[in-house]
Amino acid sequence: MLALDFYSLAVQVLIFVALWLLLKRLWFVPALHVLKERTRRSEGAIETARKIQGEVERLRREHQAALERAKSEAQREVAEILRRAEADQKELIAQASEDAQRTLAAVRARVAEEVAAARRTLSSEVGAIAREVARAVLGRAV
Repeated sequence: MLALDFYSLAVQVLIFVALWLLLKRLWFVPALHVLKERTRRSEGAIETARKIQGEVERLRREHQAALERAKSEAQREVAEILRRAEADQKELIAQASEDAQRTLAAVRARVAEEVAAARRTLSSEVGAIAREVARAVLGRAV
C-alpha cells in the first residue's frame, strides 16, 4: 500500500513552496505587472479617446454653427442683391420710358415741321403745278 512518509511529504511541500516562490518572483509578479500596465494604458487611451471625441463633437457643432451663419449671411446678401437689382431694373425701365417719350415727342415735332414745310412748299407751288396739269390735260398753255 501507500506508505505515507512524513519526510517525503515535507520535501514535496518544500519543493512546491520553493517552486511557487520562484515562479511568483520570476513569472507571476511580472505577468501581473504587465497586465496592470496594459490595463492602465488602455484606460488612459480610452480616456484620451473620450476627450478627443468630445473635442471633435464640440468642433463639429462650432463648424455647423459657422456654416449656418454663413448660409444665413449668404441668403441675406442674395436677397439684398436681388432687391438692388429690382430697384435698378425699375429705374432703368423708367429712364428708358422717359427717353422713349422724349424721342417720340422729338420725332413728332420734326414730322410736324416737315409736314408744315411740305405744305408751305406745296402751297407756294400749287399755282404752277395747276397750270402744268392744265397744260398737260388741254394740250396747250393756260
